[in-house]
Amino acid sequence: MDDLAQSITGGRFTEQKLRLKNCGVKKRIYLVETKAKYVSLPEASLNQAIVNTQVIDGFSIKKTTDIKETAAFLTLLTTSLQTKYRGLEIAGVEEPQLTTSTDLLTFESFSEHSVKNRVLSAREVFIKQLSRIPKVSQDKAEAITQVYPTPHSLLRALDSRTDKSGIVADILFGASKRKVGKAASKMVAGLFSEQPLR
Repeated sequence: MDDLAQSITGGRFTEQKLRLKNCGVKKRIYLVETKAKYVSLPEASLNQAIVNTQVIDGFSIKKTTDIKETAAFLTLLTTSLQTKYRGLEIAGVEEPQLTTSTDLLTFESFSEHSVKNRVLSAREVFIKQLSRIPKVSQDKAEAITQVYPTPHSLLRALDSRTDKSGIVADILFGASKRKVGKAASKMVAGLFSEQPLR
């Protein structure tokens, strides 16, 4: 839990999840070692972050008690993958859109799509900007950029609307296809609109 707390307070938590989502791996596992020496955040906050990672971000969560159990889990996972792919013809692909269970990213492609300091597209930068707005989660930001891929496209849409506060309210996000909602929409519109919203 200490690593998770440090990741959250250091600002790496959201970035790590975004990189994992963009690297092309479909079944993502977020590993949390629960044995903590010193935790800088309340346990309830850490548990909420874990639940959000599972429910909103679509990760599987694996909790281990210590480094020994973590090593055992990683050994089992490696063995499972070796068994699954033994005897199959595997195709190395360069893009993270994998079409079959035997299409796997080459190491170079995986590395390129998950590197921390790679050049981000305008949409990826916009997702990062939006997800810093209160009430706008990573999933909401990704859904918003499906409709408005750049700040410019959002600004143009805002200019053409009389009700600016509802600009993104009805956009659906996440696996449950919930609406972004009025509160988040008002926050986005308030930031990108020249007129103060009431």
